Amino acid sequence: MKKTMKTVLTAAIIAVSGGVITAYPTAPLAAETAEGVTAAVAAVKANLEEALKLAQEGTDPRAVLDALGAVKQAAKEITGDQFGMPVQRLMTNVRRARGMARRGDLAGAEEQIKQALEQVKNFPVSGR
Repeated sequence: MKKTMKTVLTAAIIAVSGGVITAYPTAPLAAETAEGVTAAVAAVKANLEEALKLAQEGTDPRAVLDALGAVKQAAKEITGDQFGMPVQRLMTNVRRARGMARRGDLAGAEEQIKQALEQVKNFPVSGR
């Protein structure tokens, strides 16, 4: 009886604490309006263009990585069913470009960034 009561109380405490922890999200909330999504797509495009410019200069891999990191953050704001696959394809190219930039292959990163920019231009939203 005592062991059962202890188990029930422990389970209740865990359940309550889990609810409290998840009730306060620590991650930024994704864009919930069409304007927010459009702004996020525009931010992704602007950061990709910056990364492309830096990769073409070919002097600072760290700056390219920073610009691609900003792309990654802005892409988290893009929500909606119509963006599921396009965002995944975009992020595949961004991930490849980041890996190449880390290895110092800015020419390869430039190609991946160009592909990512082409994908953003084909997104189903007016942020082109």
